[in-house]
Amino acid sequence: MGGSSGRQRLCGPVMSSGGGSRPVHDRRLVLDVDCGVDDALAIMLALSLHSTVEAITCVAGNTTVCNVRKNVRRVLEVCGRPEIPVYRGCERPLSEPLDLAAEYHGSDGLGGVADQFPTGDDAVDKNEEDDGTAEGRPVHAAERLIEMARREPGEITLLLLGPLTNAALAMTLDPRFGTNLKEIYILGGNVEGRGNVLPGSEYNFRTDPEAASVVLERAQCPITIVPWEAVVKSPIPWEVYSMMTRQDTAKSRFVRAITRHSLAYYDKVSTGGYEVGDTLAVAALLAPDSVATSVEERRVAIELRGAHTRGQLVHAWTPDMLPEVERTVRIVTSFNRERVSELLMRMVV
Repeated sequence: MGGSSGRQRLCGPVMSSGGGSRPVHDRRLVLDVDCGVDDALAIMLALSLHSTVEAITCVAGNTTVCNVRKNVRRVLEVCGRPEIPVYRGCERPLSEPLDLAAEYHGSDGLGGVADQFPTGDDAVDKNEEDDGTAEGRPVHAAERLIEMARREPGEITLLLLGPLTNAALAMTLDPRFGTNLKEIYILGGNVEGRGNVLPGSEYNFRTDPEAASVVLERAQCPITIVPWEAVVKSPIPWEVYSMMTRQDTAKSRFVRAITRHSLAYYDKVSTGGYEVGDTLAVAALLAPDSVATSVEERRVAIELRGAHTRGQLVHAWTPDMLPEVERTVRIVTSFNRERVSELLMRMVV
């Protein structure tokens, strides 16, 4: 998730949806990211919690999709997992220009220090070559998402940490895509009208409101949403941030380097700690019993107009509101900050 004005905390999904009995650590994940700083931390946490990451798909958002792909590769190198396939996806939102979040994430998406870390492209580019189409071009992220979900229906959990463009395109190309998934977890939106790029809109949903609307309207699998307000309420304490970035490990040094640029934001905004954004969604998904402390079921829709509210997540406060919306989604509204801090400390070991 991106955004540079009023960055607050994102709440993360809770509990395994849909009732399957697969152990949390054995969850089969595809992460769709716009790899800025908090996306990088989220990938690191997912790998540290021993989940099965089948692939990582890239979407433009915090930075360009070209930077996103390189940044994901850098994270995988730091984590010793360069074999995980990475697929390049949409370069821009469905219907309007891309608004990057460089103020917080830096011009390269990793705090301006991306070039200090190798991408491992020489060793890993063969993944994309082997997975090319008959026309000889690399597979688009949306195509790969469709193929994975179709091949093993009900097995893949899709975690959306950036604008929802890739997922919306997949649902447009294959109407069954949203049914073939096991579940979707979304980091984005706002349930109390608190915005971070517009007064009433959160970055991921505001960047591509049409995509968010498509996903919420067409997906037939369970959906859990982690809204911006929950992020605002759940920063990790500064002492935890200090310990996390001062360990004598490659991962800790990486986190210290990529987060340094964002510290200027906290000189202007009082938050009570470092906001870990996308990382909360991963923690709530993979450690649900100990991390997510409050979850609500709501009927929701996306505001597609409005000078100050385009992309806002609206929901039915009373039974007679949004009568056209039948399905509900789960929304995580609070976290156990101490448990999140413990997971992040383990992540950098």
